[in-house]
Amino acid sequence: MKTDKSQASRFLMQASLGYDQDLLEEVSRIGATDWLGQQLNHEPSILRPFEPAVRELWGDFKKRLVAAHGAHNLNGEGNNPALPYKWYFRMAWWQHTLTRKDDLLRQRVAQALSEILVISDASSLELNSIGMGSYYDLLYAHAFGNYVDLLTEVSMHPMMGIYLSHMLNQKADPSRNIHPDENYAREIMQLFTIGLFELNPDGTEKLDASGKPIPTYDNRDIKALARVFTGLLPSAYEYEWETSFWDESLTGYPVGFEDGIDKAFKTVPFIRVTEPMVIDEDYHDRGPKQLLNGRISLPGGQDGAQEIRSAVAQLVAHPSTAPFVAKHLINRLVTSNPSPAYVKHVASKFGPHGDLKAVVEAILTWPLKNDVSDVALPTARQENGRLVQSQKLKSPLQRVTQILLAFGAHNDSGKPWLLGDDLDEALSMHPMSSPTVFNFYKADFAPHGDLQKLGLTAPEFELHTSATSVAYVNTMYYWFFGGQLPLVSTRIGTGSEQRMVMEMNPEILWSRAEDVLKFDFSREKKMAADPTQHDALIDQMMVLLAGTTDEAAKARIKEAYAFYADNPEWVVQTIAFMISISPEFTVQEA
Repeated sequence: MKTDKSQASRFLMQASLGYDQDLLEEVSRIGATDWLGQQLNHEPSILRPFEPAVRELWGDFKKRLVAAHGAHNLNGEGNNPALPYKWYFRMAWWQHTLTRKDDLLRQRVAQALSEILVISDASSLELNSIGMGSYYDLLYAHAFGNYVDLLTEVSMHPMMGIYLSHMLNQKADPSRNIHPDENYAREIMQLFTIGLFELNPDGTEKLDASGKPIPTYDNRDIKALARVFTGLLPSAYEYEWETSFWDESLTGYPVGFEDGIDKAFKTVPFIRVTEPMVIDEDYHDRGPKQLLNGRISLPGGQDGAQEIRSAVAQLVAHPSTAPFVAKHLINRLVTSNPSPAYVKHVASKFGPHGDLKAVVEAILTWPLKNDVSDVALPTARQENGRLVQSQKLKSPLQRVTQILLAFGAHNDSGKPWLLGDDLDEALSMHPMSSPTVFNFYKADFAPHGDLQKLGLTAPEFELHTSATSVAYVNTMYYWFFGGQLPLVSTRIGTGSEQRMVMEMNPEILWSRAEDVLKFDFSREKKMAADPTQHDALIDQMMVLLAGTTDEAAKARIKEAYAFYADNPEWVVQTIAFMISISPEFTVQEA
């Protein structure tokens, strides 16, 4: 069944990180429902593509660097220019996002999950992009799988073990003042499953007899759950240089562990980061454990891996987890303020193991399948203030990926030189780079003003400050008029690392033309060459980017390029710029 182009555009804003005119026309022709079915049932040729891509990028760089300077000159004190720093994951992420078109929904869901099951390169994890790629592969591979499998693998992944510090966690030994680290135990409840307060199936908070929210857990529960995540070790210690003391043949706790953990061995790249952690049963607490008022019961005597999976499965099956996860995914994909009916519908598809495929389908089909006004509340208008409840501010990342994909950002060499550092600096957002485990913005954030007074949330507004809003406009101006797409350079790094790269390959001192990213405006410039098609061109580009068209906005755009209406390139660039900074584009409507 065909879908109106405006509806198809709004649907693709929810279901992808971006799309071009060809995909918009395809979805309009075959219908959103059929396209969604194809995406949900599509199995990528490589289900875990990011770690191999990162390894190839880093391996090539390191090989050339060693050939030019010798390993002995690179294996010294201080920052090592041959470490697999965060940029290699970033390059792999952008290359995949800008070139792969058969897994758009999976990419969108993986990115959404990365804002729930957070790790970040704004930490020691920046030292190993191979581990970052391996972790992102979990999110990508399980995007349509079940939440128990995903969260179990997340719990056992060494990058999470480092980030939330349950790696090298020991069972309690009060005589030596040793107690299990409680960080991961707290966050797996608060952020990954049950949340702070018990929820009804529709996502509203349960209230006690006094009308107060009911906490889901207390400090005793954290301590009990921390005992589960004990005895966890890297599968091996390793370092890239043969002269290193530790190598991949070493397993178990580091020498001197009994006297306290040496933090040097609880970081990267001194551990193997692509294999699940293993468990030393001598350091795992095998006693029975009860928490959440008996909702989680672990009999004791189980091996560590079995107990961790059992604890994860029971957390996922908790009545609050389905609405908690459902609401977070709705927030990321569709709207900041889903109705209770919407949350309840999506949560009902979650099931005891967390069926993410069914959840994603329910999220993206709810407005289409429910047209009864008293049920389809995500599209209902707020009477007070005439605010649309189904709206959400697009995150900075969503805006830039949509623009880059809409106009086919590419280079002629095919080299993955996009690092995203300038986007991170200007807009305070880049995949897997949040400042804390609480993501880039709090789920319940509301800016002061009408939204707050109406009791609505708008999480993305926490990043929309006076600085980032101006930086976003400037970024769009540079993109469309200055020929400066995001950090288009064949150079990696700064300082001594920068000089090494230049010495090794002097011709890359400046960006080469074939490496520079550029937009493909060929279709639009043909229309712009004919003044009689300008109205149609603006409509086409507005529907592509904003899912709507508006006569007042169209008039402002035409006025902006009136003095050079005979220059097709400037006409197209002006239209793209004006739309990219417009409220019609920056606010997503279901």
